Amino acid sequence: MHALRRGTLGLAGLALAVGMLALPAAAAPEPDVPGLTAAEQRLLDSDPSLDVAADGTLYAVDEWQPPADVADATSSDTPPPAVAQTLAATADVPTFSLHSRPGAARSIYLDFDGGSLLATNSWLLNGLNSLLFGGWSLDGLALLFSDAEQTVIREVWARVAEDFAPWDVDVTTQEPLYGGLFRASSNDPSYGARVAFTNDGSVQTQLCGGGCGGIAWIGTYDEIASSELHSPAWVFPASLGQKAKNMADAAAHEAGHTLGLSHDGTGSSGYYAGTALWGPIMGSPYGAAITQWSRGDYSGANNHEDDLTVIGAHGLPLRTDDAGSTPATAADLSTLPDDGGIISTPADSDWYALTDCLGMLTATASPAGVGPNLDVILELRDASGNVLASSAPQTTRSSGTISGMGASLNVPVAGGPYYLAVSGGGSGPGGASGWTTVGGGYDDYGSLGRYQLLMSGCAGGTGVPVPPDTEIPFDPSGTPDPLPPGLPTSRPGTPHAPSVKKGARGGRITVDVHWTPPADGGGTITGYVLQVFRLDRSGRVLSRSKTGVLSGQASAAAVRLPRKGRWAVRIRARNDLGWGSYSPRSAAAKGR
Repeated sequence: MHALRRGTLGLAGLALAVGMLALPAAAAPEPDVPGLTAAEQRLLDSDPSLDVAADGTLYAVDEWQPPADVADATSSDTPPPAVAQTLAATADVPTFSLHSRPGAARSIYLDFDGGSLLATNSWLLNGLNSLLFGGWSLDGLALLFSDAEQTVIREVWARVAEDFAPWDVDVTTQEPLYGGLFRASSNDPSYGARVAFTNDGSVQTQLCGGGCGGIAWIGTYDEIASSELHSPAWVFPASLGQKAKNMADAAAHEAGHTLGLSHDGTGSSGYYAGTALWGPIMGSPYGAAITQWSRGDYSGANNHEDDLTVIGAHGLPLRTDDAGSTPATAADLSTLPDDGGIISTPADSDWYALTDCLGMLTATASPAGVGPNLDVILELRDASGNVLASSAPQTTRSSGTISGMGASLNVPVAGGPYYLAVSGGGSGPGGASGWTTVGGGYDDYGSLGRYQLLMSGCAGGTGVPVPPDTEIPFDPSGTPDPLPPGLPTSRPGTPHAPSVKKGARGGRITVDVHWTPPADGGGTITGYVLQVFRLDRSGRVLSRSKTGVLSGQASAAAVRLPRKGRWAVRIRARNDLGWGSYSPRSAAAKGR
């Protein structure tokens, strides 16, 4: 939920914050309110949760619906081993001195210990009559944080830090010096946002009647002001079951509002909860194992706002890329920071050069241990950049445990150079870079974040174990060891060009793609990927994108398109040895 200060964003800023959000229609248009811009009036008319304060401020009061089992929780769930291990890595850092990117000019301050509103005016808007607000606590002892409470705080910080890992921003539990949380002038490079966690029931009641989970202004992160004018963004853990994951989801959501983002919902709900596996940060993803930024690539989405672009437009620059994505720009593995690399955009692929290889190359790429956003694709490429082997296990959730987000390779090698390439991908049906309408998975748009890459068998590596889900790749030496019985003897063959026709009338713009399975290489086809091309009238390629991994049993897909025009598709298949070659490109078809 959020409040929006009229005049702060202006018409252009408001349009960016709202994006393509299709809010539920109000029962009847509100009477025109003097002083509102036309855009603000339209927003007020379309969203029944919006209202106008006495000072002319437009604001909204919205409520999340966390999973039913959260209501009975009184503390954070015991962290699973991966979480505990990750939190232990920062055990020597005091809980209130945690930094995800020390020295960054931008910051997101997670404020757990309460404080004063003297430097803000947010208390004026909703009748908040106290200048002081209490902090967060499980045991009611203010400013005395137990080990259990500090564990929750560390997990919240780690999860929010992962959500914002692509950007050059410091997510921190240490309050910046005065001036570090507001932008004093257009030349001021250092500013940020405060996200306040409070169990102060009087504050929550005065702000929203006691039933909300959070409040934040929209698009104010980079506004120019002489103080924290529109601050803090609020999170109310008592309405979120006091769970670390829920608190982190709410904090990232509210920080997202300050960076200009609107809600991800559906035609029937203002907040999309997602599935047990995946949910969008700007929805209500408390029951989802994986939360990511989104552009509405799920069925029934009412908001196709490009989260990544909007965040960048409101003050957060991307981090410097860790490594290039060609043989000429590949980095040495020794340059990878101790805390890992970052995949910062859907198109980002980090390549690392390997030399002096002998015997068996073993490589493992692992996402963040707490709240990972990155679903890893790991590839081995030859001296020309061609893929020799790849690993992208399908991600699943079982009994609350996520598996398949990491990737591993075990490949016979000799000499070099070779290149290990790390990128992000989608998973399962619908994991299609925003292109397919098939449900049940997620695409690669929000598959961003931190990874660790370990390798042995080539110069500069460190020994790593091979997890049980390692794929058996193609052997580039030409003299592979005998394969176990039942495994394919070659990669899949090259498919024939798929057929592409106009999609069904009405609804979203689509084309229907059909294909014939290629030779399976003596094994089972485990997935397909489509590459989609937008063409001009002369057949010149204007843009391209690829889907995530589709089911190996599929022979057709409805491909959702961002616009009308002429489109063509090609396809390739995967078995346990890796990916085969792409088919020829289909004839062009118009989207409908």
